[in-house]
Amino acid sequence: MEKFDIIIRSSESEGAKQIPYFYVPCMIKAEPEIDIHEMFNVPKDIGKRSTWMCFRFIFLPPHLYNHLIASLSRKYNIAERVVTGQKERQIALFKSTAVFELQDETTKLRKLLVMTCPNVIQIQVWEFGEDIKSGLYKYIADFVTEELNTIMHTRFKMSNVKFEKKWECGLTEPKCVTGSNIFMEEPTYQCDTCQIKHMFIDEWSDQQNKAPWVRVHVKAGKRDHSNVSEDQSSERSLREFTAEQINFTKMGIIVLNILADASYDLLKQDIPNLRPRSDCDITYLYNEHRRLNKHIPTNGWGVIRQVDQVTDIAVGDDIERIRLTRNELQHSRAAELGDTRFNELCNILTDLLQRFDQLNKPTRLYTDHLHEILAKTISAEDVQSIENEILGMDITVEIVNPVKVQP
Repeated sequence: MEKFDIIIRSSESEGAKQIPYFYVPCMIKAEPEIDIHEMFNVPKDIGKRSTWMCFRFIFLPPHLYNHLIASLSRKYNIAERVVTGQKERQIALFKSTAVFELQDETTKLRKLLVMTCPNVIQIQVWEFGEDIKSGLYKYIADFVTEELNTIMHTRFKMSNVKFEKKWECGLTEPKCVTGSNIFMEEPTYQCDTCQIKHMFIDEWSDQQNKAPWVRVHVKAGKRDHSNVSEDQSSERSLREFTAEQINFTKMGIIVLNILADASYDLLKQDIPNLRPRSDCDITYLYNEHRRLNKHIPTNGWGVIRQVDQVTDIAVGDDIERIRLTRNELQHSRAAELGDTRFNELCNILTDLLQRFDQLNKPTRLYTDHLHEILAKTISAEDVQSIENEILGMDITVEIVNPVKVQP
């Protein structure tokens, strides 16, 4: 039976003195009674669900998936879950679906989902601890790739069976995964599932020969103007600045003051001993909101990627918009904001601040402060100060996929 793949030797049968255990695919007929993500309470967050890595075949031999499950079970424990009203735990081994523990049984903070559908084997990692980073799951991708090639070409000599590796957004429902995306070098992409932009983290590090790209981390700081004398700086007239620069300055004042105030006032309600407002920037406030996890965005943390996505208006969605507005200004290379985009952001932020006025009930309404800034005459000092504060950053650089250079 083992020869004809009716039974497959499992992990517990390794060693001559051990009692042999076998994986019998034909006896596993049950499908998960609920969605597999719901079964394990996996956050709907692209920071916690990896992209789907898909191994697409022209024809997928049925026994290939079963041998892969057996190979994985030799290396990792099958996940279990507690079922209400039952003494025994349910193992996550179903027909066409299996979940493995990638960390030891004590922490259980990382799990691997393996599924199959017609001509595709798809895998996804769930992260219950740290956020997903580039290259974090390369060892899993390499292991599965190597095992599939060993099963096909060494064990069974299936020279005509081949696969290609594709990927898909991790928030795509399992039954809808097709593996339609090729691995790429660009750091962002438009997601067909979410209809917004996502960062391409490349946690599988599938592109072995791609050139490295750089992730820049920024921290608010002062720009060094040592090459400009104080006299030259002070003599700059407002006439030197364009309408786009004035727009950028006004939006910068709104972001660094009003939006940060609204976020701080909300957080202060739940953390009475919060550090002083002057010590809290938007990045810190966002991370504290996310750690508190009280005001969860409609689709989870980090899912909204554009300020313009205004259909969801939960408190958590507005916390995300504050961060995204700040990010949009930081990404401006020329410290300029066109009239059209400026007016779009003003409309979005007016609605946002009206909701925070109702929520926080500040002594001075955020919307009143907004209108004051919009009517304000901007000085040259304002322009320089906002440019320094938003674009004058202490920059650290991380090489995401370094390439080793031979001496």
